[in-house]
Amino acid sequence: MANVVFLRGANVGGKNVFRPAQLALALAHLDAVNVGAAGTFVIRGKASAAVIRRELEKRLPFECHIGIRPANDILALIRDDPFAGVKISRGLRAWVAVLGGKPKTVPKLPLAFPSGNEWSVRFDRVEGRFALGLWRRSARGFVFPSNAVEGVLGVPATTRWWETFGRIGAVLESS
Repeated sequence: MANVVFLRGANVGGKNVFRPAQLALALAHLDAVNVGAAGTFVIRGKASAAVIRRELEKRLPFECHIGIRPANDILALIRDDPFAGVKISRGLRAWVAVLGGKPKTVPKLPLAFPSGNEWSVRFDRVEGRFALGLWRRSARGFVFPSNAVEGVLGVPATTRWWETFGRIGAVLESS
């Protein structure tokens, strides 16, 4: 069964020299496919999450949270189409955070950050090991969905825009 890898903070602000295409080549024995520049990989080879994690930890020149989810979980989320009816644009984007553990509690959702009508991140729901919500452009600055989710749920979270999940789905479907 294929797996999908989400690295947290691997290519943020240029602090890490990270070349995802080169990492995918180094993981060719796992049939790795790089999806974008943020540290997202589809691992099509037969390998457990533990083996994939060890392979990544050996090759990454920095420490980061590594989220690994079975391809079936990703495909089920895509099929559920959780953002149906939302008009996505440059100013309003959908996000999914891959949770690094099971939250002990989930507060009443949705929550907005900052609170009130001028929110930038809205955290709408938790589905299994995924947190979902919306981000909108705000004059008050950029709020990272991962920070909001981690602060609320107390577990590591690695966020990608919904369109990245579409690209992941295309790779998985073509396998």
